[in-house]
Amino acid sequence: MASNLPQSEPIMRIGIILPIDKQKIVTISFSDPSLYEIETLDRQNPSCKTPDMLNVSVDDSEMLITKIIEDDNQGMTIHTVPAGRGFHWEKTIDVTLPGNIEISTHNGWLLLTNVVPLEQYLACVAVSEMSGACPPALRESQTITARSWILAAAENKHSDLNLDACNDDCCQRYQGFSQMTNASRKTSIDTKGIVLTYDNQICDARYSKSCGGISESAENIWDMPHTPYLSSIVDGSETDLSINWDTWFDKKPNAFCGPHFIDEKHLHTYLGNVDKEGHYFRWSVKYSQKEFRTFFSEKIQENVTNILKIEALSRGESGRINNVYLDYQIFDGTLKTLNITNEYDIRRLLHPSFLYSSCFKIIMENDNIKFMGAGWGHGVGLCQIGALGMALNDYKTEDILLHYFKHTKLKRLY
Repeated sequence: MASNLPQSEPIMRIGIILPIDKQKIVTISFSDPSLYEIETLDRQNPSCKTPDMLNVSVDDSEMLITKIIEDDNQGMTIHTVPAGRGFHWEKTIDVTLPGNIEISTHNGWLLLTNVVPLEQYLACVAVSEMSGACPPALRESQTITARSWILAAAENKHSDLNLDACNDDCCQRYQGFSQMTNASRKTSIDTKGIVLTYDNQICDARYSKSCGGISESAENIWDMPHTPYLSSIVDGSETDLSINWDTWFDKKPNAFCGPHFIDEKHLHTYLGNVDKEGHYFRWSVKYSQKEFRTFFSEKIQENVTNILKIEALSRGESGRINNVYLDYQIFDGTLKTLNITNEYDIRRLLHPSFLYSSCFKIIMENDNIKFMGAGWGHGVGLCQIGALGMALNDYKTEDILLHYFKHTKLKRLY
């Protein structure tokens, strides 16, 4: 098998404003305009003519904004950037970026790309995914995992736009250096070039906020072959996998992501700045029949008048449902069944915006529909809150990574 190991630090192309955002105009401001030059198809402006603020629209020609003098404390700010696209925490934020910016159009909409050295990008990812207040072992684990994922380039989600990744949860969070601390910069320096490898290949290292006590095997979430280092593990000292899913969601097992290792009332200190305060380990949502019918009708584009049954047909090792069916009735009395066969659509269709995870128990009583759930996200690979629990309890970076990614090795590439 050919190696995919680079020998030097790559330059990355990260999408900040995407065509799916359907933006016609973007505002950019500069903390120090003298550090930048702006070049378009028909002219090049010297840095002395770079304005404090710039509005760029799809009617302008393609543009390149180049940082001509390095200053780690100065950057350009892109205003009203989407964060959490399609998820329940979606909002817009301002992001201050290192590196250069390319602006072009794609199918009539703006495409804004940050061209940035990998290590500068990763220093920002570390404090975008989790807070800079996290202990060093968590920041290092997160950075090495993020470096491995983007260098493995297994998904290529935005290759049609000539991007290595986007700025959001679709790939991994990248919100510039507004949250940067000296400690997070040190993390990037200390781990520079280190990746997880398996069979002399960089690992396609996935991660999510909380596994809920047991991580999931990748093939149960995505259409991909079994991957040894992305297999289900128990996140703690309990080893019994003969789980009764009817009672699992009422329990709080001794998991690294659970309250035995990290109290959720203190968790907000360590989360990224677009995460919502809430219950990540165990949670519940409850709808009336009318509430559920309203959003479900809109999502499937049918006039649903009654939800008759919701049942999980199969689960992965973590309890995440990968096949669920709904019996329902529409306005003319016709009975229908919808079979949902993947984690993403289960979370998308069974919540007004997006369900926290697909790991839940279904309770239908009287006029109510209730989901009692565990975890936050797809649950594959590194459990961020579990890694935090380990780091707060004096586990080292290598201990954390080899706990979540079995059979792997750490290797410094450059």
